[in-house]
Amino acid sequence: METWIKLYRKFDEWEWFNISEMVHLFIYLLLNANNTDGEWRGIKIKRGQLITGRKTLNEKTGISEQTLRTCLKRLENTKEITIKPTNKYSIITICKYNDYQPNKLNSNQQTNQQLTSDQPATNQQLTTIKEVKNNNNEKNIYPPFGDFKKYALENNPKVDLLNLELKYKAWIENNWRDGNNKKIINWKSKLLNTLPYLNKSSLGSNSEIKLVQTTIPDNVR
Repeated sequence: METWIKLYRKFDEWEWFNISEMVHLFIYLLLNANNTDGEWRGIKIKRGQLITGRKTLNEKTGISEQTLRTCLKRLENTKEITIKPTNKYSIITICKYNDYQPNKLNSNQQTNQQLTSDQPATNQQLTTIKEVKNNNNEKNIYPPFGDFKKYALENNPKVDLLNLELKYKAWIENNWRDGNNKKIINWKSKLLNTLPYLNKSSLGSNSEIKLVQTTIPDNVR
């Protein structure tokens, strides 16, 4: 029987949405989890669970096993999944599966369904295809590094790419907050303010990179 999953528009507000491997992996898990209780080789597999392993996930998604290990750990830490390992495979449970994929949707169901803040799509809403978004309003979407680098080079061809990558990773690791722990709302504006302090250094050593970064004023960190 052909089945499908629901993916809410607010999914792009998930805290891991700007990391493509996290999105790829989580959608794969949603697609492959049981949508009804079942059994495999005498093992009961509940709705929202699947049996898999890192090698299988690598083959199906193309994500390296090392990256998969990191992504799965992140999903565990943020309570998206639990993992029950065995010596041959793992049983992965999607913790909020019934919230992501309700059994039934009434035709009169309200479109303003709220989910808890630890779910991938916070304050998710069921919306119609006719929903129109105001493109003039800046959305809080963070870029892959390729777009980040392209925008930096367009505005400062002299930028040191290693410094740039370090800054990008620092902002990601701090959940897109700057050195003063302030949320970065407009990443392009923030990057433009930071670019003059990421220019190429004459020595190019790690020690000099650190020195250059420490001279960034508080308001642009």
